[in-house]
Amino acid sequence: MLPFFTRIIGLSSTLSVKLAQDDLHVVNNLDIPTEDPTFIKDLIQARNWGPSVLIVDDTDIMPRNITIATDNIKHVNLMPVYGLNCYSMLKHETLVLTTAAIDKIEEKILYQLHRPDIRGVTSKFKLNQ
Repeated sequence: MLPFFTRIIGLSSTLSVKLAQDDLHVVNNLDIPTEDPTFIKDLIQARNWGPSVLIVDDTDIMPRNITIATDNIKHVNLMPVYGLNCYSMLKHETLVLTTAAIDKIEEKILYQLHRPDIRGVTSKFKLNQ
């Protein structure tokens, strides 16, 4: 496993790359009117979200309609924000985040990048050479 701060930098870099490539999309929430899988497929095609989509929400309890609609679609995955990682973001062409997920990601990454006890956290893992 990579060191913790390497993973933090990887997350922020991957999010930046997805945004620069126009593969990061923001939605207010994941409520959809029906649990029909064709609705999600048509939505993905209409919005040009590409062949594989990762949908991230701030909680692990997703709305019922989107859970049922995406259950049998192999190229669409739902994930809570605490499971987000670089591999999953790079594996999928499009990343769809809710506004609540963005707020949580921003809070966590900014805290880790600017934490006041950074010296104490990283110094115990340095090698004396």
